[in-house]
Amino acid sequence: MSGFGIRALRKVSEENKKIENSVFVKHLVVGENSYAILSFLKLNKKYPGQVKLISKNPFFKEDLIAEWNCTLSSFRSQEVAKALTALNPRLEIFKTTNEVLFYKDTKFHKFGGRAKPHQLKENEIFFKTPNYNINLEAFFEGEDFDNMDEILKEHQFNKIIANIEVTDPSDLVDQQNFKLETGKSESLSCEKLYWCESPKKLLNLIQNKTHLNDSVYAFAAGINVDQAIAVHFKCNKQIFEKSSTVLLPQSMTHEWGSFILEFEAYNPETETQNFKALMFVSEDDLQEEDLAKKIKLMKRVIERVFPDFSKAEIDQTIRFSDEYYLSGINDGLYYELKKANVQFLGQSSPIDSEKSESFQYMARAMYAIMKNDL
Repeated sequence: MSGFGIRALRKVSEENKKIENSVFVKHLVVGENSYAILSFLKLNKKYPGQVKLISKNPFFKEDLIAEWNCTLSSFRSQEVAKALTALNPRLEIFKTTNEVLFYKDTKFHKFGGRAKPHQLKENEIFFKTPNYNINLEAFFEGEDFDNMDEILKEHQFNKIIANIEVTDPSDLVDQQNFKLETGKSESLSCEKLYWCESPKKLLNLIQNKTHLNDSVYAFAAGINVDQAIAVHFKCNKQIFEKSSTVLLPQSMTHEWGSFILEFEAYNPETETQNFKALMFVSEDDLQEEDLAKKIKLMKRVIERVFPDFSKAEIDQTIRFSDEYYLSGINDGLYYELKKANVQFLGQSSPIDSEKSESFQYMARAMYAIMKNDL
């Protein structure tokens, strides 16, 4: 009898532990990027005390700035500039005189001239258009940017999501529509889920996919994801005389795609020039040693085209993203998805715009976050 009693007590103890480690949140934002932070801050103003942010690793202001430093401009059309400033006049997006150039036969050429560029990949074509300048901090309201870390420390969970279950609410007050397992006997549940990463990740994590809203399933299944490496270089001398976007072929003999460089103007006061370099990578190049080889190749090509790069002291930040570019976005499902208990607010956000194809990368995410009534 005593043995049975001990087993029963252990069972009760385990059940209590599960209850203690199960947390309900009315509004749960998932993501480790600037879109997740902006979505959380907007929701936290609307539903104070009812919103949490979950990310795999701690993500604060310095991480957001590092992300921005390694992100090429996605504001490259007049339609995008007008739409965003209409939603937030403080953005001050303005067209630059920057050129977009490609390198061929030891010379720089403009697109549209007699010289034909090397073969561009589908995800590189977007960068053929000159970028617009924008102060990204203006996306934050009031003192949100300055006070970001203080707010996030209070409301951020750092957990790895093992799986997600679509659930049927049994409580009229705490309506649990999703349950996220984050560890042994540990879970988070929520009424509304705001997904700021690739919808494919959500689909892969959901165990009972047949319970998922049909529109959500169709939308997420149609998304394609491209990985990329982006590097931010800070150089102590001038590398290129122009502030422009430059596309360099990765190889003169193979169709490997481009290294896309975005140069800022040289600053004579600090004697520095910053630029970003981006390259998309295939599934076959995702091993650590393969990525390292790709970065070495990038630097060799840059040194060959810009000799002063090899003479400069360089401070670099490298960022690998497994979802740098998301395509296959079905904006036709916008209104159906508005009815769902999960909302996509990252680069794959569905939007309602006649010029929706112009909104890509960060521009699409920011437009969706600002326009949607979360």
